[in-house]
Amino acid sequence: MKKKSVRIIISKKKSGHGGGHHGGSWKIAYADFMTAMMALFLVMWLIAKSSPQELQGIAEYFRTPLILGQNGGKNISDSESPIPGGGDDVSKNVGEDKNTILNVESDLNQDEKKQLIDTANKIYEVFELDPRLQKLAANLIVELTEMGLRIQILATDDKPMFDVGSAVIHPNMQEILYALAPIINSLPNKMTLSGHTDERQYITGDRGYSNWELSADRANSSRRELIAGGLDSNKIIRIIGLADTVGLNNPNYSKDANRRISILILNKSAQQYIEDENTMTGIDFLKQAKQIKSE
Repeated sequence: MKKKSVRIIISKKKSGHGGGHHGGSWKIAYADFMTAMMALFLVMWLIAKSSPQELQGIAEYFRTPLILGQNGGKNISDSESPIPGGGDDVSKNVGEDKNTILNVESDLNQDEKKQLIDTANKIYEVFELDPRLQKLAANLIVELTEMGLRIQILATDDKPMFDVGSAVIHPNMQEILYALAPIINSLPNKMTLSGHTDERQYITGDRGYSNWELSADRANSSRRELIAGGLDSNKIIRIIGLADTVGLNNPNYSKDANRRISILILNKSAQQYIEDENTMTGIDFLKQAKQIKSE
């Protein structure tokens, strides 16, 4: 039998260092070093430039990722940011409107602010530690506003809170409300509850059952679930149906996310204002109107 020859190919690679010393790898290390130095000088400049209040705000940013992580809080171009700017988006040419600047400090004393931030952290921890709730954490937006702590529960593509045109609570929404109820109930603050819809309109428009009724029904459905989850009903001082008038206006979410509920845990001044408004009589209203007119 004829023997088959086996051909062995040996590939030799020339070894050596091209391009000078170490093949230019020192350039990468040097670039990393310069980047780190630039970051260090930037941090030192910010610390030197910032006031104690601004430094406290920066520290709170890293302590409360849930408040600012989802849809942001103070952007780097805000007029109150340690980094100079002038708009809510660095890509915009139009400056920030002075009348619309959110000044949390004006309505929140430090103790009250700390309590609300602690509540936000507690919500964050509950939804991170409970495996059942982890998958729903993306459906929450928690942010500190001039009226208190606002918790928005919104729909995502794969996790609806309400079906289209329906006020029936989805199981996802029920889980979230049951988790929030005891946390909210532990606070002395009272709250308002607002329902929202997307932009879809009924065939009859506003002549019959419309998005106004639907948003109010969604708020009331959520109210009942919160109470079933352990919330004291006396803590709710206002139910609001906003239809599609207040959109999220956030590019990170689809329009379907507007099928949502907003829970506002009120600070003392906001709570007092609403309670006074709720108890105001027609005579009181006329007196107040005349006083405003005379001023």
